[in-house]
Amino acid sequence: MRDRILAVLLTLAVFAAGFVSGRWSERHGPLPPPPGSFMGEFGAGKGAPPRLAQPVNRAQLSDQIEKLRPQIDAFREHIMEIYAGFDRDIEPILNAEQREIYQKRFKALRGFGPPPDIASGDKPLSDEQIDQLLQRPFRTLAYFVVIPMTMERMTKELKLDDIQREKVKDFLRVRREKFIELVDSVPPPSLLLSRLAPVAQRLGNPAKSAPAPANSAP
Repeated sequence: MRDRILAVLLTLAVFAAGFVSGRWSERHGPLPPPPGSFMGEFGAGKGAPPRLAQPVNRAQLSDQIEKLRPQIDAFREHIMEIYAGFDRDIEPILNAEQREIYQKRFKALRGFGPPPDIASGDKPLSDEQIDQLLQRPFRTLAYFVVIPMTMERMTKELKLDDIQREKVKDFLRVRREKFIELVDSVPPPSLLLSRLAPVAQRLGNPAKSAPAPANSAP
């Protein structure tokens, strides 16, 4: 299991590094610096990513999204099925107060698309917003595969007791296995572009900078 998780993480990390480098290579400018440690990108409260030295190649991104649209849509559909299965498992073991918190803080925030502040807009995306959307899938990846991190958040917010914790941990292991099987079967771009694809029509002229979105729900 550990080898499979590491393989998924490394594959996506290498793909992301190559993808970002390729976006600016045709401009013959300096490549952007690495974003820091791979797992460090998943942490909460780190602030917005550093501003990139070169503009985003919007035409290239649009072309890649359109070519991969069927795979991206299928990937998103499978992800939501995995989430739905987890919801069916966890909700019966929660009390009424916990179910309400789960609905508001976890389930309701899980559209697997752009955050509400970006999704509700109609202006072209800024370069910063595009980069935020390209990084969001890695936070989702962390919540799926790094169970201690997800358990810590869910225990704190839902106030799980010891019996609930053990059951939730089992549910998270099942969810992780399903996610790894899914990632094994799809090309990495389907994950990397999944958050940006729903607003790809807004890859026009750049907009002004916007605040960083909230973290993804696990």
